[in-house]
Amino acid sequence: MRNARRGWVMPEEDARPVLRLIEERIRSSEIEVEHRDVLIRLRAMIEEDLAEPGRAREPLAAPVRAGRYCAG
Repeated sequence: MRNARRGWVMPEEDARPVLRLIEERIRSSEIEVEHRDVLIRLRAMIEEDLAEPGRAREPLAAPVRAGRYCAG
């Protein structure tokens, strides 16, 4: 997918349940094609992070915008 690292990492203990929920939603007949496509890309990103060798188990980092720390 992408070679550049994102500015956040989802902890594995959160990623696995999120992947299950994404799978359920993707399989749902009540979802629009555009939303399904986005969920498929998100699933691939999370799976890529989980498969990365030497992946650190870090908590989600706070987003950084315009060089400033955002507390949420």
